[in-house]
Amino acid sequence: MNFLFLCTGNSCRSILSEAVFNHFAPAGFKAISAGSQPTGRLNPGAVDQLRRHGIGVDGYASKSWHDLPLTPDVVVTVCGN
Repeated sequence: MNFLFLCTGNSCRSILSEAVFNHFAPAGFKAISAGSQPTGRLNPGAVDQLRRHGIGVDGYASKSWHDLPLTPDVVVTVCGN
């Protein structure tokens, strides 16, 4: 089952959600994230938090919802914009 975490900039909340979900998800579950207006960079504070908790950040990037590599089964919005 594919989950999409969606926000505006795809630099902090949705990246955190994607990384934490994928770190703890059982087999068969995968998360991706995207933004309606991606910043093109990851928030340094979000990267720091993930690393402090032992969650890898390799492969994560700020990206547009127009460039999804798969079709999500579930969409979770993590901001009001």
